[in-house]
Amino acid sequence: MTFRVGLVCAAGVSSTFLAHAVRSALAESGLDTVELEPMAADRTVVADVELLLIAHHLRGTAGELAAATAAPLVVLSTDDRATVITEAVRVIAEHTADRTPMEGH
Repeated sequence: MTFRVGLVCAAGVSSTFLAHAVRSALAESGLDTVELEPMAADRTVVADVELLLIAHHLRGTAGELAAATAAPLVVLSTDDRATVITEAVRVIAEHTADRTPMEGH
């Protein structure tokens, strides 16, 4: 089963680099069933993610992004790369710990 997470930043470029680092940290933490998808804030948010992480610098757009998905939305607390990686892994672990398997995943 895969747990789909969207990682949103302004243009999608920095989220791609950050997603690579978060994926590595997730694998090291044993969370290798997580599919992390970088997304740009100016594009429509994919509706089928199960969790949406929003870069700290986009916190002002959280309401708009929340309206685009039914998934829980978490605004990351900082733009510091190391802290974001740690926070993202923690948030993802919390959301995957008690989840019920989704049909078709």
